[in-house]
Amino acid sequence: PYPRRSLLLLKAHGVGRSRAIDVMQSAMLRLLTAMPPGKVRFTIVDPVGLGDNFSAFMNLADYDEQLVASRIWTDINHIEQRLADLTKHMENVIQVYLRQEFHSIEEYNAFAGEMAEPYRVLVVADFPTGFSEMAAQRLKSIVASGARCGVFVLMNVDEKLPMPRNFSLADLGPDATVLSW
Repeated sequence: PYPRRSLLLLKAHGVGRSRAIDVMQSAMLRLLTAMPPGKVRFTIVDPVGLGDNFSAFMNLADYDEQLVASRIWTDINHIEQRLADLTKHMENVIQVYLRQEFHSIEEYNAFAGEMAEPYRVLVVADFPTGFSEMAAQRLKSIVASGARCGVFVLMNVDEKLPMPRNFSLADLGPDATVLSW
């Protein structure tokens, strides 16, 4: 869906869950190979797999820890903090880089050349596991404004699990490309 839509939402449970993880891994690899070196950074959330689903991507940290936000996040408090960090990054992009001069990060990056801002990708396995009500609200904000700021989300969700309070998957709809198993 990139760059116009900020979310690739995979709805899967049971045997479909492992296929959804495969699709997210494939999308991550495609993003890595499509972008110039160092111009895509991942924040990976894997509370059920405890990082195992994306452990191969930790090899990127051997070159630059920023490529994978230092580690794969599994704890509810760490997840909330990483989403706060991404929200802060988006505020910075809007207020410092885009201002009233550029409509999107693509426009800014074309102007900036060598100083182009890296794209960010939030990878979320097994949503809503590990997400507090606050984290879910931050996720909505990231999805709503992410594409403009160069922040995108790859997420699989198990609809059989209860959603966080005051959260509905329908809130993500306008900015999502949805694939169902």
